[in-house]
Amino acid sequence: MQTKMSFLIDTNVVIAAEPYAGELEPLQSAVSTFLRIAGQHGHDVLVHPATLDDLRETANATHRAQNIAAYAKYAAIEEIPIPDEVRDVFPAGAGPNDQRDARILTALHVGAVDFLVTNDSKLRRRAIAIGHEAKVLRPGEAAAQLSAWHPDAPAPPPSVELMKTYQLDTAQPIFDSLRADYSPGFDRWIAKVKKESATRRAWIIRAPDGTYEAIALVKMRDAHPTWAGQEAIKLATFKVGDAANGRRLGELLLKAVLRWADAEPGRPGELFVEVQNKQDRLIEFLVDFGFTRVADKSGEEGVYLKTLDPPGPAELDGLEHHIAYGPPAVRAGQPIFVIPITPQWYEDLFPDATFMGPSITVLPGTFTTPKAHGNAIRKAYLCHSPTKQIPAGSTLLFYRSQGGRRGDGAVVAVGVAERSHRSADPRETIELSFKRTVYSAADVAELHKDDKAVLTILFRHDRFTEPPWPISELVSHKVVATWPQSIVRIKNEGGIAWVEAQLNAWR
Repeated sequence: MQTKMSFLIDTNVVIAAEPYAGELEPLQSAVSTFLRIAGQHGHDVLVHPATLDDLRETANATHRAQNIAAYAKYAAIEEIPIPDEVRDVFPAGAGPNDQRDARILTALHVGAVDFLVTNDSKLRRRAIAIGHEAKVLRPGEAAAQLSAWHPDAPAPPPSVELMKTYQLDTAQPIFDSLRADYSPGFDRWIAKVKKESATRRAWIIRAPDGTYEAIALVKMRDAHPTWAGQEAIKLATFKVGDAANGRRLGELLLKAVLRWADAEPGRPGELFVEVQNKQDRLIEFLVDFGFTRVADKSGEEGVYLKTLDPPGPAELDGLEHHIAYGPPAVRAGQPIFVIPITPQWYEDLFPDATFMGPSITVLPGTFTTPKAHGNAIRKAYLCHSPTKQIPAGSTLLFYRSQGGRRGDGAVVAVGVAERSHRSADPRETIELSFKRTVYSAADVAELHKDDKAVLTILFRHDRFTEPPWPISELVSHKVVATWPQSIVRIKNEGGIAWVEAQLNAWR
């Protein structure tokens, strides 16, 4: 039996669900999809009285009446006293809007609901600040997560395509907002980009109908944004269409760019991008993957820089190091675990692998992904291992078994641990892994069958081992004594040294 979950929606979600005067809100499609799937599968969608207070302030009387009527369609939760830890993430003397947000955030914080669905960037940041990153969802994320969680809701299969810049179809709708943001010089600039195909790279993700859902353009060498006389790679354009929200296409696209940078000989050691200050979501995304604001440009843009080559002796811990300089980037001296994974879950979790088994090889640069979470750099793995905890920053070696046959498995992928938690409560497993898992509701229920405890591992995908490390090689280098049947921590010093050498672990 699937676990019934509860989702608290805030004001912008309530409004987006209801067209007014024939006008559709930008979030309407994502919100409608989320509400439809939640309703089909019996999940609770709830509102908070703070949202009603917010809707009562709608300026237009007709629109105000409609919004209040829309609110009445949902069950409302009770008011809960605001605890100090929630008050602490709001400014002193908070105004009415912040006070309403604090009331809503309290419901999530005390566990009155499982998830909060909001497009409010400030509310999201405050939820994350008090430890609820896993439980706060944008509408597109909520729709995508439920689509992946319930098998009858289809998940589209995107792929990243590397192309010459002169092949770009600039009539595609994805260019419209870019053209508006950077008018009047955009058309001249994109014409120049197409002519300079030898010194630029372009990646696109297409929808099934051929339209561009996401695009990244890179200038391989440009003037460094802060150091005169030096060069850096410029991420000139990084755009995911609104319709793709929640499907992790940004991570899929960034993964392709960073893989290219890792393999590109003689490239500069830093990558930068210029972002308009109003693009909160993109800024939040970039910071989460190691970009740092290093300069302002024209008062309306910030310059964000990512270092690709660690400078000097390592000072960061394992996870911080990976975020700052990778992927790929692992620290030496971290715990190393070998994690067995069956072919089924390997193909779901790592669909962009170039190695799928002894007789299956995917052409390099071809990234096909049947599930949204396979697109991601940030992933989750669930298993029955008795291991109680895997420390943050640990190096994870995913050992792909061959359907239970001994002797022909191999380490095929590498990750860096963010967090782990072992629980017999399916609700705890879902709340921790929901934003990242490739597992369906039925999968989670089966894992917890007969009250079994499940270990949830949140991690960041670092790289694939190319070629894979077969079991014979692992045994000969004392990484493991035999084929792993459960999670194994490497303790042999020689085995540790061999793994770190293969990964060029930074010391």
